[in-house]
Amino acid sequence: MTDELIEELELAEKGEAPSPFGKAEFSLMGSPASVQAKKDVRDAYLQSIRNQFKDIKYLLTGELILNVTWLLPVKSRFETDAKADIDNCIKPIIDAFTGPSGFFIDDCQIRGLYICWRHIESDDERLVFEFEFQADQYSLKSELAFVQLNGALCTPVNLNWPTAAKTLWAGMLKANEAQKAILEKLGTPYPAVAGFLGGSQPFHRTRVNGFTVMTLSDFAFSGSSNELA
Repeated sequence: MTDELIEELELAEKGEAPSPFGKAEFSLMGSPASVQAKKDVRDAYLQSIRNQFKDIKYLLTGELILNVTWLLPVKSRFETDAKADIDNCIKPIIDAFTGPSGFFIDDCQIRGLYICWRHIESDDERLVFEFEFQADQYSLKSELAFVQLNGALCTPVNLNWPTAAKTLWAGMLKANEAQKAILEKLGTPYPAVAGFLGGSQPFHRTRVNGFTVMTLSDFAFSGSSNELA
């Protein structure tokens, strides 16, 4: 095992970076809450999920795949109506993992989703959440903000970059935004030009509610927390 991999694993263990293997798993005992459940029931369930990753200091910023496995005795599904339908449980689960205090930013990042239930002999009913992602596409929560470009598109940025780096990055974004518009007019496929906006993917403004959103000029001339200290 290389020193670099050991260091990455140590950061992941402390919750300061994702696993270098691009995988994460969380589990929660009990039944999932339905989207049709009362608000206080849903809120309590969301919080119980968030408690599983409350010490994680980063947010995933790229695309990801989520697999949800619901383990329960089959009799409780077939002989009672107390269990939520599987299609009604997924929305509260995703809501719990998104937002400023979540594990990733917004459900638009999910490129693949699979949910199933499996029979177990014990009464240890639980849900297992397995994520697959690109390990280098993340930001520390304390450093993450979004710059809103022309229209409603926002791109993730790092608040702790030195001012000189922010100024250069802002200039690059402005130039790339103009080049992206030209290339789109020339018929270049969108996936080929989306990366011009910086970060692993852009986000619509409505998908980053609750996060710090700045103009390009405000970001360019803002001081880092280290410089302001």
